[in-house]
Amino acid sequence: MKNLFKFLLSLILIMSTGYLFLCISMKNNPGEMGQAVNKFNILAKEEPRYVKIDNTHARDEDGYGNYKYNLKSYNEQGIEQPIEFTGMGKLKQGHYLKLTTKGTYVITYEEAFENSIPKEAYDRLN
Repeated sequence: MKNLFKFLLSLILIMSTGYLFLCISMKNNPGEMGQAVNKFNILAKEEPRYVKIDNTHARDEDGYGNYKYNLKSYNEQGIEQPIEFTGMGKLKQGHYLKLTTKGTYVITYEEAFENSIPKEAYDRLN
C-alpha cells in the first residue's frame, strides 16, 4: 500500500511538473498547439487585445468562408503579441477589433472604435 501511494504521488508530481512546463513554454505560442494549451493555462491571464484587420494575408482555409487571420495584436499598454484567429466570414479591411484573449487563445472578438481603444494600443496599430 505504501508503494502504491509513493507511485501515485510520484505520478502526480511528474504530471504537474509537465503541465507547468507546457504552460510556460506555450504561453506566447500563436499556433494551434499554443491556443489549445492556453485555453486551460493557469499562468495565462484573460486580457483584451486590439488588432487592425488586414485582409492581404487572410485565407479561407476550410472553403466555407471562415477566414484565418494572423495579425499583430496589442494589449492596453501597447505590448505586441502575434495572434491567430478565425473570423466568421471576411472581416472589413482596416477595421479595429477588440479580442478577449487568454495567452494566444482568442475567446471572443468584437468591433472596436477608435475612441474606445487605449492610446498606447491605438498608436501602435497605426
